[in-house]
Amino acid sequence: MKKIIKIVIVIIIAGAIGGYMYLQFNKKKIVKDSIENAITKKTDSLYYVHYDSSKIDEINGNATFYNLVLQSDSAQKELLNSTDSLPNALYNVRVLQVSVTGVDIPGLLQKQNLAATKIELIKPVIQIINTGADNPRPFTMQDTVELYKKILGKFKSIRANTIQVTNGTLLITNKTGKAQTSFENINITLNNFLVDDTKNYENIASYFIKDVRATVENIQLPASKTDTRINLEKVDYNAAKKYLQISAIKQYKINNMNSITELKNIRINELNTDAFILQQQLKAGQITCDGGVITIYTSKKKGKAKAEEQTLELSTDMIDQAQIAGIDLKSTKVIIADKANPAKDPFVLNNVNFKVTKMLKVTEGNTLSNIINNAEWELSADGFSLNTKSKLYKMRVGDFVINNAASLVKIKNFLLTPLLTEQQFGQHNHFQKDQYNLVVNDIVLSGVNISKLISNKELDVENASLQPIIKIFNDRTLPPSGKSKVGNYPQQQIMKLPLPVYIHTVKINNASVSYRERAVKSKLIGNVFFTTINGTITNVTNIPERIKTNDLLKLNATAKFLGAGNLTTEWQFPLKTASNGTFKISGRMQELDAPTLNSILNPLAMASIKEGKIDEVAFSMDGTNYKAIANILFLYHDLKLDVLKKDEEADLKKRGLVSLLANAIIKNDNTNKANSKQINNDRDTTRSFFNLVWKTIYAGAKNTALGKK
Repeated sequence: MKKIIKIVIVIIIAGAIGGYMYLQFNKKKIVKDSIENAITKKTDSLYYVHYDSSKIDEINGNATFYNLVLQSDSAQKELLNSTDSLPNALYNVRVLQVSVTGVDIPGLLQKQNLAATKIELIKPVIQIINTGADNPRPFTMQDTVELYKKILGKFKSIRANTIQVTNGTLLITNKTGKAQTSFENINITLNNFLVDDTKNYENIASYFIKDVRATVENIQLPASKTDTRINLEKVDYNAAKKYLQISAIKQYKINNMNSITELKNIRINELNTDAFILQQQLKAGQITCDGGVITIYTSKKKGKAKAEEQTLELSTDMIDQAQIAGIDLKSTKVIIADKANPAKDPFVLNNVNFKVTKMLKVTEGNTLSNIINNAEWELSADGFSLNTKSKLYKMRVGDFVINNAASLVKIKNFLLTPLLTEQQFGQHNHFQKDQYNLVVNDIVLSGVNISKLISNKELDVENASLQPIIKIFNDRTLPPSGKSKVGNYPQQQIMKLPLPVYIHTVKINNASVSYRERAVKSKLIGNVFFTTINGTITNVTNIPERIKTNDLLKLNATAKFLGAGNLTTEWQFPLKTASNGTFKISGRMQELDAPTLNSILNPLAMASIKEGKIDEVAFSMDGTNYKAIANILFLYHDLKLDVLKKDEEADLKKRGLVSLLANAIIKNDNTNKANSKQINNDRDTTRSFFNLVWKTIYAGAKNTALGKK
């Protein structure tokens, strides 16, 4: 019996030794056959795997595979294709080296469970072949799960302390092999990875995405419908530290590498991974960007679009909701180009800065205007300039800031600058026409309803303040245009504005107005100017509902006339009767040395006041589109003047006899307040509103000085 036992023991030991020796000599083939059979069996023989060589240390649980390949069998692929049963995507995988440390090899071979301390893939190249149409089908979560299952052979459980991917490449191509999306130089460190058959595969990413660090050197996205592509450089995602950083995002036209959009150093902090994976919600803290260039192409639709068709509604296919604490976009150049007219100069906005300081929420169906209205943000830029359609002026808007939280808009200045000299302007028009040179400084709009401005294109402002400097020139030596200017009064111009406007109060600070005119007879230029203008305008509106409540546009102002006379005026423009041009004006000026008027009288009236004192000018005027009726009070004393003529050198000289007769005719004194004049002045409809006002006052002063004669 003992002998038999000894024999059995010897046989067992010999068998064990023989089995061990057989395993040592054949373990690579056993492992290789097991892996290939598992992959083939679990993928309906669509895929096969092979590798050039391997190193296996079953005692310590270490294994290395070299030049591993996972790909679909071409013959089987053609067979499936002919039966119209080809999957949506096919995968080809090549890995230079796969190293597994601390692996449970018996469990791998017998139970199809993979457990390892570390799995490292060096230079993997994964090609995903989109088997659909030439345009790529959206890559879904199910595609990710299928890829995961195919590569790992559907093991029952997979566990790894660390998974390392070094210098990987991912290509998504169409059936012909044309690249549609590419990821270059992928590096991933994934910790505490565990997936088993008890988990929900639809949320497979949620099991390990919390502890992953991934960097990608370059990402090339598919071409869009507008023949543009987007490229992302140096993408860095750190799940543990909750940030995503992109060195640059570039958009360019196909076959043209010049960027039309390029943003640098985009960083998203405080990412909520669970919200994104489980609820498809983007929750993040601050999004920052160092800026760059953004190009926007506009195109006009045929016909007039309705207001509701002009709003931009966001589609949230990727996410159901987004919640962002803040945005900080630094110096960015914004270019808006006309897609239908590429030769047209684009609109350029420099040094754009955009900050969102209140939690921003996005939900399905939100319009862009709703998102902007519900956040607190500030937009600033250096300003912009462009030429008017007539090519006669350059319009420039200076540095500006828009703060919707404070309902505030600040604009450094607005300029309307002539592109032609006064002489060139006259030659261009061939007839009398006002040439404007306008500067408006320190524009501040407070109580701005930015929601109405964005949603309804309606300007609703509580208070505005500004400093206008207005210069006007007209060459009266040119023939009149003959065109009627009826309908161009101030209130009528407001009614013609292309958008609804309501400004409760406008403050005018230290403004000036200058009107220069070249006279017909003297060929010289006279200058009427008002300085130190301070005033208030109330109820500037063209909105019918506002006009029903208050139909009176009013201006109260003080100024210096010709830098000397103190002038006070009130202007009233009823808005309900704006089409008739009805208006009321009253004013009063005191204490002006009469020779001050020579800057006007010399060139325009060929006269010069030698001495005299103007004590008071007061007037009240009612007018319409076609006439003005006024009471003019003109008080003065010791008035003496000379009548002038042009000599051979075009200088103005005194006409002695005529001057003597003129002083005999005019009244040298008018100090009686009862001597006001009523003037009924028909309007020259080819002249402006201000010409009617000025001529009416001038007629009253002239009639007073001439008396009954």
